[in-house]
Amino acid sequence: MKKLGLILLMSLATAGAYAQSTSGGITMSTDPAKAAAVEKHAQELQARQSKEASAKPATGHTSTKKSTTKKSSTKKTKENTSSTTHKSSTTKPAKAPTS
Repeated sequence: MKKLGLILLMSLATAGAYAQSTSGGITMSTDPAKAAAVEKHAQELQARQSKEASAKPATGHTSTKKSTTKKSSTKKTKENTSSTTHKSSTTKPAKAPTS
């Protein structure tokens, strides 16, 4: 049991060390050509974003009133008063297959 715990602890430590070493995020470079390329790319991205922002103005939410129509019916049926059964008036019954 102690060996299993030791093996698990060592594999966890190894996995943690591997995860920290392969971050792939921010790297430091002293190469001036590489720095210039990164700055140029950043300027291109900034110019593209400003062009898109000026081309497409942001649209805000607009509130619209939905028209509601009331259907007055003088005759109440079981379908209209039932709270569990809803039938649409536009549905058509299924046709039986013909053989």
